[in-house]
Amino acid sequence: MQITVHFGLLALGLGSAFVVGLLFRTIQVKSLRKQILELEREKMQDHAEILQLQKQLADIQHSRYNHQASTPVVPLMEKELSAGDLSKNKRASQ
Repeated sequence: MQITVHFGLLALGLGSAFVVGLLFRTIQVKSLRKQILELEREKMQDHAEILQLQKQLADIQHSRYNHQASTPVVPLMEKELSAGDLSKNKRASQ
């Protein structure tokens, strides 16, 4: 019993399998690239939202700081000491 294989049909089968595999892989790569672009776009939107929230927080902190700075500060002790008061601050020299 002898089996004959026509090399033309064998080459045609291998070629068609190669083309089908290539098409399948091309479609798969295209789908993955589309998914990557979508994830990158989502990441950029999230980063933009984070930056916007940080800017709002900085503005709030800045306005609080400016509001506190406009409040007058009353010193507890006088800045200018009279001549008699200077002797109180000196150490005893021994």
